[in-house]
Amino acid sequence: MTSTRPLNIVIVNPDQMRWDYCTHAGHPFIGTRHLSRLAAMGTAFGKAFVANPMCAPSRTSFITGTYPMQHGVRDFGPALDAAPPNALSNLGAAGYVRALHGKDHVLRERPKGPRAIGTFYDEGENICLGNLSDHPDNHASYASGVLASGSKWDITERLTTAGIEFIHRQARAGNRFFLTLNFQDPHPYFCCPERYASLFSAEQFSLPPNFRQEPDTREPRRLTLWREHSRHHEASEHEMLKLMAIYSGQIRYVDDQLGRVLDALTALELLDSTIVLFWSDHGEYLNDYGVTHKQAAFYDCLMRVPLVLWDPTGRVARGPCNDLVEAMDIMATVLDLVGVPQPAGSRAWSLLRPGYSPRVDVFADGGLYRIPPTEPVPGLRLRGAHPPTAYGPGAMLRTHSHKLCISAFDCTELYDLENDPYETINLAGDPDHATVQADLTRRLMSRMLCMGQAPEHLDPWGAEVVSR
Repeated sequence: MTSTRPLNIVIVNPDQMRWDYCTHAGHPFIGTRHLSRLAAMGTAFGKAFVANPMCAPSRTSFITGTYPMQHGVRDFGPALDAAPPNALSNLGAAGYVRALHGKDHVLRERPKGPRAIGTFYDEGENICLGNLSDHPDNHASYASGVLASGSKWDITERLTTAGIEFIHRQARAGNRFFLTLNFQDPHPYFCCPERYASLFSAEQFSLPPNFRQEPDTREPRRLTLWREHSRHHEASEHEMLKLMAIYSGQIRYVDDQLGRVLDALTALELLDSTIVLFWSDHGEYLNDYGVTHKQAAFYDCLMRVPLVLWDPTGRVARGPCNDLVEAMDIMATVLDLVGVPQPAGSRAWSLLRPGYSPRVDVFADGGLYRIPPTEPVPGLRLRGAHPPTAYGPGAMLRTHSHKLCISAFDCTELYDLENDPYETINLAGDPDHATVQADLTRRLMSRMLCMGQAPEHLDPWGAEVVSR
């Protein structure tokens, strides 16, 4: 069935969810049945990538269609003091009633400055729990545990309930609505309520193939420093496997909330007039390379995300899609589906753009414009990716077969993804791969010169003349 009714929009945005911890992506036992249901209805993008491996830069890129090198947000915390051209403002101007329940993580709210509710959204709750730093059991970057009944840190179900109530109110009023549920889960501190914490046991998991506790001589220095500063080497194997089990429970918690939203839309007979988009702002190390959390590094475990779209109009081809896409492209596609203009200056590549052809590569950049340390800081013990973890700018170019990462202060990385999917063998400087490295370097430079945009996506000569 295709819809001819005005389209609503619902986004479900878990924080820090890996692309491969979903049933439809091949995970053997996690059981994300509601996400599978959405994937079976709509389009599951198997190679979706974000513009940055940190929360705020990725979310800012998602709504602006620009990369960190342009919008300037490069660390994990919200950093915009005013709203640049963005999708949320355009939706408001088009008459959508907009609600946020969860973390905005884009606008830096100051006592006398603008607030996310009132700037990007008309109503809702902007709440961010960070790393739950004040939780008594959060003693290390690898800590995990169970949230007690009634815990103030257990907010995912409550936010979903509020979001569903918003949908009911707007349906009764006959309004076009936009809702985004921006969950804390499965972000660290790794924890969830008992009914989810006990779904999986540590014995079901094994350490990943790229796990290592000792530094590799050709790994980026920033990874070596984060491994040392996070003290992950102090974790027992049981603690490492337990956090994987709890993380999976957090994902099941999120999946059940998605199911509630889909059920509510179905009961209200709104599913055929509501776009549903499920995505995450970045991934999670989850013991890859012997660390947890995230940092300004460009491994697939951090950059590749789950992304599933239900388009009731059928204009976006349904079924699995293994084309390379950037998350901002799908937000741009949503705007095209509802007939709302793209943000001024957007560099996203909508799937509905006339003459669309899939991307040949994806681009990302990140890291603070600060000089990182060259050796571990004596005595430093971090539970999250705090300074100096994100110091030092870098950029990534990824094709279907290879990945190139270049940093101002770190080693160059080149990975053959077809033969080394876990990105363990850095081929940069290898004479046998010199041609590939040179070609990718030229392409990466071309995209950086175009502020991240693919050069072939720029407006052609004469376009400004035609538009006059």
